[in-house]
Amino acid sequence: MKKYIFAISALAMMWMGCKPEIQGELGDMTNKEIGMSGTWQLQHFYIQDPNSPILEQRDFTSFYVVEGVDPMTVTLDAADHTYAVDINVGKNFLGDSGTWHLDDKLAPSYLYLENANDTITIALGSMVTTISEEMNLNIEKKCSSGFKNVIYKFNFNRVQ
Repeated sequence: MKKYIFAISALAMMWMGCKPEIQGELGDMTNKEIGMSGTWQLQHFYIQDPNSPILEQRDFTSFYVVEGVDPMTVTLDAADHTYAVDINVGKNFLGDSGTWHLDDKLAPSYLYLENANDTITIALGSMVTTISEEMNLNIEKKCSSGFKNVIYKFNFNRVQ
């Protein structure tokens, strides 16, 4: 009986150990600052209540994207780390212009927009690379106690 258990165990280990070899390479890690560089146009704007049990999210795009009016654009320049916001309709949560940087160039979680008055911390809703056509940014507003009470979600499409 011990011989059979040993033989079955040996065969199971050999079978599990026989995996195909990985072919090809994943490639180099890309600098996400270069991927984010360009002009981005607002497509959708949502407000989410993080305290709602169903994580209710409301679409407020109509306050930012109005027919006949150019929608909000954000231009990020990776060469000199400057940004500019062009907005005609809606509230500007991002500031007019300033400098920007990421918390990590290869695997960022946050985008920081700095201007003369403030530093705005923005959570990245998705990873952005040079071939990405979409950028999602989330601004989390908190009370003085640190309790998160609202999340502003911006969805941009690459223009250039």
